[in-house]
Amino acid sequence: MQLTGEQRRFFETFGYLALPGLLKDEVGWITEEFEAVFRGRNVVHDGSKRSCIVPFIDQRERLSALLDHPKLVGLIAGLLGEDFNYLGGDGNFYTGDTHWHSDGYHEVGKYLKVALYLDAVDRDSGCLRVIPGTHRQDSLRDWEARQARESLERWGIEQSEAPAMALATRPGDVVAFNHNLMHASFGGSQRRRMFTLNCCARCETELEIKELKQYIANHDRYWNDHMHSEIMRRTASPARMRHLRQVIEHEGHLAALAAKARAERSEPARG
Repeated sequence: MQLTGEQRRFFETFGYLALPGLLKDEVGWITEEFEAVFRGRNVVHDGSKRSCIVPFIDQRERLSALLDHPKLVGLIAGLLGEDFNYLGGDGNFYTGDTHWHSDGYHEVGKYLKVALYLDAVDRDSGCLRVIPGTHRQDSLRDWEARQARESLERWGIEQSEAPAMALATRPGDVVAFNHNLMHASFGGSQRRRMFTLNCCARCETELEIKELKQYIANHDRYWNDHMHSEIMRRTASPARMRHLRQVIEHEGHLAALAAKARAERSEPARG
């Protein structure tokens, strides 16, 4: 897969890109593998709160191979460059609303989330909503739209009424968005299945390396000593290893931080 110039410009301008049906031919086995991960980790979702596993595709050899899939690799490379870094990701059973937030506040590097949806969702049943443009550097500090979580206090409306794009999806659809982009979901069921791949552009400067190390450090809350699983690394082809290597080279501080988190917290984070 190769993105068009128009798709790349849309992403740069608005901060997201929706690709309906990108993996519709794969959704059967992907869904089976998704369920197998939760069974294998003995995680039973009871609907009372979000269930989350990090990293996710790394738990199964076949899911790990999604990082070799030409459509996904083409999408990510088209937005971040051929030498992009794979940073892991999460697998989720979502419950209820997800309030407005962004997954980062990156002023140096470019960080991307690729989300794969396994249930049909629309505006009123928990689909992803985004506020286009809130990822841009010129909006990070000054645009009040980034404060949508405070919509009632600021504008007298509920969070669900904040102006936004609702990206209805069907199983096999893929949505990619900049980590800085404000996003949310409302009205969803107690059992919405979605998993992600997080990636960033290859780091070239000292500031970019520093930001990458901080991103890695923030994963101590999941109690993992490494960003990628042994399965992901062991089964990696040279082409896949190209997307793992820089992260592996800069994750040396994570194990000690994770050990500290295990000593201080009763359970790992849920997202």
